[in-house]
Amino acid sequence: MLVMLAYDVPEQKHQNLLRKEFERLGGSRVQYSIYVFEGEDHECQRIIRYMSRVSKGIEGDIRIFPMERSAWESQIMLSGMEKSVSKNPEFPRFVEFW
Repeated sequence: MLVMLAYDVPEQKHQNLLRKEFERLGGSRVQYSIYVFEGEDHECQRIIRYMSRVSKGIEGDIRIFPMERSAWESQIMLSGMEKSVSKNPEFPRFVEFW
């Protein structure tokens, strides 16, 4: 399962907060304000709950999209860097063992 975070918020400090928190959880940047996380269903549900708490009270448009991997793979790239067209981003694992 995938979770995509997209936001359009006016304040830089809130943009940084959303970015840092989602990346800390294992999300990868796709575009300027679009991030994707790939994991098991229960991990994605945890991400959704956590980011809902983080974004509470932040002014702007913040959306999170749960989706199946097939939805991501069926995207149509209209314009972008050649590197992005040829290869999907690597998604880090949510859980690390040490």
